[in-house]
Amino acid sequence: MNAPAWRVWLVTALVIGWALLTFRFVQTAQWPMAGLCFLLLISNAVTLWRLTQRGR
Repeated sequence: MNAPAWRVWLVTALVIGWALLTFRFVQTAQWPMAGLCFLLLISNAVTLWRLTQRGR
């Protein structure tokens, strides 16, 4: 997939943001929010992986 560079950077920033939020919610033992942030982290990580695949 030929994605513009700004989209790759945006999704990268989202992955980092969700990881930080997941870590923060785990530290404060807010498990439902930690789980939600973790799911969004995985979703954006898959999107980032698909955006950076060459030749597809």
